[in-house]
Amino acid sequence: MKIAVFGPARRVGIAHESSIIDANGAYAKFLAETTETVRATEYAAAAVPAYLNAFIEEGDRAIAGARAAVDHLTGQAENAIGIHGEQLVFDLDEVELHAPIEGPSRVFAALANFADHMQAAAANTGDESAKATIAKLQAGGPKYFIKDARCTSTDGDEVRYPARTSLLDYEAEIAVIIGKKGRDITAADVQSYIWGYTLANDWSVRDNVSFGPDFQYSKNFDTGTGLGPWIVVDDSVDPHAIALTCKVNGVTRQDGNTDQMINDFYALGAWLSRDLTLYPGDMILSGTPKGTAVDSSQRLDDGTFPDDSKFLRPGDVVEVSSPLLGSLTNRIVKAG
Repeated sequence: MKIAVFGPARRVGIAHESSIIDANGAYAKFLAETTETVRATEYAAAAVPAYLNAFIEEGDRAIAGARAAVDHLTGQAENAIGIHGEQLVFDLDEVELHAPIEGPSRVFAALANFADHMQAAAANTGDESAKATIAKLQAGGPKYFIKDARCTSTDGDEVRYPARTSLLDYEAEIAVIIGKKGRDITAADVQSYIWGYTLANDWSVRDNVSFGPDFQYSKNFDTGTGLGPWIVVDDSVDPHAIALTCKVNGVTRQDGNTDQMINDFYALGAWLSRDLTLYPGDMILSGTPKGTAVDSSQRLDDGTFPDDSKFLRPGDVVEVSSPLLGSLTNRIVKAG
């Protein structure tokens, strides 16, 4: 099932064929038309919440209810009008989708988590201190940073080229979404906390990157956390066998798989949850494979990049995709 966030009210929708179906409204209709439920609207609000984090927290009941609602609406129902006369089905090409994350949720992003990415970056620099930093990043267990969930973009959005950079980079990633509250989770138990999966693009500023206290300055800017277009919820998915690619202006730059992660999602979840409670809606990003601009552009002797490097420019179109999760496509625009 594909769970989207749509429209001005940012309600939970189900992506079905070429449409988005309002999950909560469709479930209320299902109850009213197929059961003897007296207060269908109130019951639906609890069982299939209209807003994402509550929907995630409701777990299997929400998924089962949404599935039953979609089956009814696309099968036995006489029309697609809600019990209060509201529209329930929206054309996917016309409805506005939002990044599938809500308010208080956090984006934990793995750092230096694909060996080929880090090795390629090291090979493209003659600076011994930079090589030493890259080696240090790969040693000593998982590392992460936090991206601001309010600085998101999703499929079709324009991504703002930060005025403070001339080296904007892309990073194709997979995100897992936490489905229940937990702390001090063992690696063996992390899988039971994973609710779903979505695509991510960890847009990054590469000018004068410091791996000290101000590192997050290079990772956080408006539209700089690409997520979506929806969350795929499927218990049969192996989180460590998800293929992903990244194309820039139609040319493939990255072609990887989560089976290449240095620290897998189970290790990351266990590491992050030590003394820290994870909540429904929180996300963990995989890290990125080889093929970013920074690891595929040869540095000059002075440590700078040549004018023909692979860093992005306004007007470029970047597509992150996965056969399992869909595609996340954005055009870069000049900061205004």
